[in-house]
Amino acid sequence: MPFFSVIIPAHERPDLLLEAVDSVLQQTYPDFEVLVIYNDENTLARATFVDPRIRTYESKAHNRSAARNLGIQKAKGSYLCFLDDDDVYHPDLLQAFYDTLQRIGFPTDGVVRTGLLHCLPDHQVKAGAMFQEEVHDNAIKFVLQNMTGVVSCCIPIQLAQSFAFDERFQYWEDTHYLLRILYDGQLVQMPNHYYHYRYHQNMGSLQAGDLKAKCDSNLAAIQDYYQNHSGEWTGLVAPKIFIRLMAQKRLMYAIRAAKGKNKALAGSLFNQSLKAGWMASCWKEYLSFIYAYLRG
Repeated sequence: MPFFSVIIPAHERPDLLLEAVDSVLQQTYPDFEVLVIYNDENTLARATFVDPRIRTYESKAHNRSAARNLGIQKAKGSYLCFLDDDDVYHPDLLQAFYDTLQRIGFPTDGVVRTGLLHCLPDHQVKAGAMFQEEVHDNAIKFVLQNMTGVVSCCIPIQLAQSFAFDERFQYWEDTHYLLRILYDGQLVQMPNHYYHYRYHQNMGSLQAGDLKAKCDSNLAAIQDYYQNHSGEWTGLVAPKIFIRLMAQKRLMYAIRAAKGKNKALAGSLFNQSLKAGWMASCWKEYLSFIYAYLRG
């Protein structure tokens, strides 16, 4: 049995998928399997997947959550890792995960995390937030306030299989999943940024599409966690954190709508965001919205 199972949902980005898979095959730690979960055979360049550690499965649902759930069911490894089909791993990521797991006694009830390295289109890179027990109150609050991403995490197979990604949600679904896992589990942060989160024009979250539907999906997932999992966050975070989070999501989509010259939606989302209160830390986003709205 492999030590790691790396689950990659694949959807209509075959060239990027090959880069993602190759970044796993180039790992310095060799004991892994790769599960590519696809919903369109055109996504796969099957002839290139000759390494016996790669397995492919078809998912009928056009949904990242469903693809990841199928991957969790089919995984044979002791620990699960996730990789989006447009991102890549640093070559030493799995080795770093293994070394950390070994150091802390191969836990079955916690999550080990690397940092996200944000790779921007202009070749700039920015290091994402890192969880620090001496700085952050708790893991739940950190995940709610910072882009964490299940893709940055290594999860014991028994723990991962005790939960499922909620297939009702297209966005914020990985945060929803991770928060539920962390209620009873520890979060161990590694000191590196070994997950390369790449920004590009074909990103699903950045494509135009129906921005209102995307915003509504984000808000629905947040609202569901707030209302239906209150026992998991009460006493750890204040309810106002959810009001602020939803305001930030509306502001983010207001900016995208303004850039897409959809002034009606942009104005509506911006006003809804402001109703939650002015957020001084978002002054750059406010300026970005005003600039895009006036240019539209």
